[in-house]
Amino acid sequence: MPVFPVLRVFFALNMENIQISMHKNMGKSSCKRSGSIAGRIDVGLWREFQKSLCAMFDVSLSLYDSHGDVVVPTDRKNVVCDEILATGQGKALCGQEYREAARKAVKDKHTYIFKCHANQYVFAIPVQVAPDVAFVIIGGRAYLKGSENDAFLRGVERFSFDEVTLERLRGGIRTVSTLSIFSIPETVASLAAPFLRSLYTSGAPRPAAPLKSPVPARPLHGGFQNLLDVYKSISSVLDKNELYDMIMTKSTELMSAERGSLMILDKDSKVLTVKASKGMDRSVADNVRVKMGEGISGITAAKGVPFVVKNIEEEIPWRKSLAGYRTRSFISVPLKLNDRVIGVLNVSDKRTGKEFSQDDLLLLLSFSNYATIALERGAYYSMSEELKTISMTDPLTGLFNRRFFRERLFEEVERVKRRRENFSIFILDVDDFKAFNDRFGHPAGDDVLRRISMGLKDAVRSMDVVVRYGGEEFAVILPHTSKKDSRVIAERIRSGIESLKQASGIYKDFPTISVGIAEFPRDARNIDDLIYRADAAMYTAKRSGKNRVVVYER
Repeated sequence: MPVFPVLRVFFALNMENIQISMHKNMGKSSCKRSGSIAGRIDVGLWREFQKSLCAMFDVSLSLYDSHGDVVVPTDRKNVVCDEILATGQGKALCGQEYREAARKAVKDKHTYIFKCHANQYVFAIPVQVAPDVAFVIIGGRAYLKGSENDAFLRGVERFSFDEVTLERLRGGIRTVSTLSIFSIPETVASLAAPFLRSLYTSGAPRPAAPLKSPVPARPLHGGFQNLLDVYKSISSVLDKNELYDMIMTKSTELMSAERGSLMILDKDSKVLTVKASKGMDRSVADNVRVKMGEGISGITAAKGVPFVVKNIEEEIPWRKSLAGYRTRSFISVPLKLNDRVIGVLNVSDKRTGKEFSQDDLLLLLSFSNYATIALERGAYYSMSEELKTISMTDPLTGLFNRRFFRERLFEEVERVKRRRENFSIFILDVDDFKAFNDRFGHPAGDDVLRRISMGLKDAVRSMDVVVRYGGEEFAVILPHTSKKDSRVIAERIRSGIESLKQASGIYKDFPTISVGIAEFPRDARNIDDLIYRADAAMYTAKRSGKNRVVVYER
């Protein structure tokens, strides 16, 4: 009889030498065709896992064999792909591209990122499950944010769709940020590769022994469906503290337990702290600190293996039952991301008063796998948002930077093209800034730049975008605004900066600014031309005596 799927997950999660990287141990790829391969994994279990990953990262994911034949298709609708696949030409192109991508990923032994014939970004992640068997996770199928409309039109022009179809497809375009298309595959691989290997394993290796004895293979009666229902409730939670509480609540509900604790490991200090608990005084929980290898939770974290205890006083003589606990039975499981322990989940005091069983342990192990994925997703989301903020923000002034400026310009240009509207931009340069720096020093120069940035933010509308373009240059995007109307705002900004010179009293010669204005699409047909025109107007202001606003004129 085949080993029950959840047990296979347990064995894979607790192998001491499991590989965590898609770049390691990628053997030769003389794989069998997908029909026979699909019969050697639990396709239904993978399908549920795949759906969860799709929901986590908001991308399309499908499972293929190493030849590019689909094993488990995505359940995420993509209107552009569906329309293209409905044509004979599109179906042939997609099939050929995916086969080539799968073969290349397996051959090169690392993720392959490419643009398909429809100009959508796609990634192919190879997963070697045996020396002669590999799968490929293909995902993405999205346009980069900020340039999606132009990329979409260029991608589908060969299919000669009519205007009605193009407008319908444009409304269903899926987009992804540049940061995400390169960072998501690595995270997906780290989560999915061990899981996929565990599903393929036909004979489970013996895990490292827990405190008492290995978990025997026995069926789990109806628990997995309950597990999926529980996971759906936590898969969309991103807030860290809310996620901690949700995992604690759902794990104790799943186990019918009255007590529990979720402990997270600090990777630097190697200390476990309680992030959520049930049946424990909050003031006590907040002060719990457990070192790796100390106490039951510390041993669980150090060894990375779970165990169920029916009677703590009989099975672990050195650890007496604590006062206040109704039963002497409990379960402690590590939260593992591949072979890296990130925390420990404990449950105790079953409501029925009975002992926890091996079936309970298997169910909690499976839940801990999904809980770990949710925690990793929350960490990934927080990290992505933080990195995005850092990569888009100027540290001195707190304004957006040149990179963000160009991305927003792309978005604004595409919006204007669709709706036949207009917008304007300013390019502002601080007059005689080098001379000011030389006279008063760089700290004074930084202070001036911060003051000007605050003046800019105070002078524009909430819809306008203010950026530090570089050095002593700033830029402003003004949606729905002609250059004639923009001049009024620019004059207000210029006079406001001039008033700082008169009122500051800090610096005898507070710099002024010169401003150049250009309008899209009146003055330019693309982003680079628009910036060039505004920049040219700004230099005209400089040559005309500085401290003034000039509107670009042909």
